[in-house]
Amino acid sequence: MGLGVLEDKHLSHVPGTALLTDVIGSDNYHSHGGLNTSALRHGKGRDSDVVLVPQPSNSQNDPLNWPLWKKDLMLFFICIDTAVVGAWGPMITPGFVEMSSQFGISYNKLNGDLGYGILMIGLSCFVTNSMAVVWGRRPVFLLGNLLLFISSIGGFYAHSFNSLLGFRLLGCIGMSPFEVLVTTTIADIYFVHQRGVRLAAWGLCLSIGVGGGTIISGYIIQNLGWNWTYGICAIMFGVWIIVLFLFCPETAYRRDDSLNADLGTGRRRVNQLTGNGNSKKSESESPEAEDIVEVEIEAIERAATNNTWSEKKHSYWHDLKIFHGRVSDDPFWKVLIRPFMMLIFPQVLFSFFAYGLTTSWLVVVGSVLAQLFTAPPYNFSVSGVGLVSIASLIGALIGAFISGPIADWIIKMMSRRNGGIYEPEFRLVLIVITFVLGGMSFFGFGWALQEQDPWIAPVIFYGLQYFSVGFMTIAVYGYLTDCHRDKAPEAFASINLRNVYSFGMNYFISDWISSQGPKEVFCIIGGVHVFICLCAIPMYIYGKRCRSWTSRVKIFEKVMRA
Repeated sequence: MGLGVLEDKHLSHVPGTALLTDVIGSDNYHSHGGLNTSALRHGKGRDSDVVLVPQPSNSQNDPLNWPLWKKDLMLFFICIDTAVVGAWGPMITPGFVEMSSQFGISYNKLNGDLGYGILMIGLSCFVTNSMAVVWGRRPVFLLGNLLLFISSIGGFYAHSFNSLLGFRLLGCIGMSPFEVLVTTTIADIYFVHQRGVRLAAWGLCLSIGVGGGTIISGYIIQNLGWNWTYGICAIMFGVWIIVLFLFCPETAYRRDDSLNADLGTGRRRVNQLTGNGNSKKSESESPEAEDIVEVEIEAIERAATNNTWSEKKHSYWHDLKIFHGRVSDDPFWKVLIRPFMMLIFPQVLFSFFAYGLTTSWLVVVGSVLAQLFTAPPYNFSVSGVGLVSIASLIGALIGAFISGPIADWIIKMMSRRNGGIYEPEFRLVLIVITFVLGGMSFFGFGWALQEQDPWIAPVIFYGLQYFSVGFMTIAVYGYLTDCHRDKAPEAFASINLRNVYSFGMNYFISDWISSQGPKEVFCIIGGVHVFICLCAIPMYIYGKRCRSWTSRVKIFEKVMRA
């Protein structure tokens, strides 16, 4: 048992499990047990004992081999774009009361009908994800920005509710790539021990967009009108289409299977290279760390001598091409249906409930802020409702700066204590923070509103929601990436079915609060949240056996190859 994670009795190398740390001797040779691991590529500086997972190829075109400054610069531009996309969705919520009066419809109908955008995001995720898997990430990011640019121009000139709704639905299709492809891009270009900080950076920018956007939009709506929120976003997306075109190359790359030390493909690749077809024995023996290491070393050594990997470095002008050909041989329709089928995987199903339902609460709460704070005893103005989001912004900022480094530190620390072997379940330890603070935030938010406490009380609990849910986001996305890195886009599309749930909740949350009061509503939400967090305990304990099971049973294998 590795730190509470039950060992598997069937496979010698369970997909997701990998050697992450080893020992550096006085002769600068790396070793693990009695094996020399110097053939494996390692990190630098204080991470010199960290084995790079996945192992990069010898090609300069492999995104894993890009300079760190190039990776971080690209992610920086994508994260800024993500912040604007995050703001685009809820930016008009502070003006819902004013808009419902302008269009002559009720608050609940306005909120519910615009909520169809959430449903559109959830459904279009499957299409944009499939396009990215087959044709690459770069053209899909550019297409998403183009659609948001067009819809923002349309929203600026919209003077009827139906025209606004139509352009908003178009923009929601453009938002969908940022629901799944940013985390996929992080998996494309960063190693396991580097992903936590970058996932936190993405989550931070998304939260800044959602929270900070409504702060600014409150003043824009109050002084210029709600149309101008779309006008300003149109300018931003127009500029960012050019930025992404110039500085964000394609990250999808085909590398030799033997380098995927975290996917359990090393043994199969070694057998292919050596012509040894007797793999049944190796996959039925009890799991040993030395066996994992030996398979990886043998695979890397053989792959390093494979001259088919040598290729000329692409020029900057080559990288500017929008389309670089197919990056997957799978038919588009198979990739399209794969996310639905992946929901039968225990890891994906757990991630759907843990991340999907938890983050859906944030969408729901944000949609009713105007209803809660423009009414007595608070009587906030439109700009005042926007300022409530300062709490979520502060919570997200603090959470991101803490959760990212903690996430990476935890997996390295636990791997060292586990004899150098990394298990994806180590990511789930972060959910403890979400369990304690998240439950407290939902219960406290509803209670403070029901008791009509001073405005600072519910606002603090609102900020605590964003702080705590950030840890859940990093834990789940990191876990899912490490379990199914080769199918990460499809897995992320699966858990983003949560937008269907968000749509349903968004459609009746306003009436629910009006009829039963915020205390009962948010206590129910808090109870569901606590239950979901507790489900992480059996997932942590039995997760490795689930990964082994899904890699051995034929129905799961068919889904992965569908």
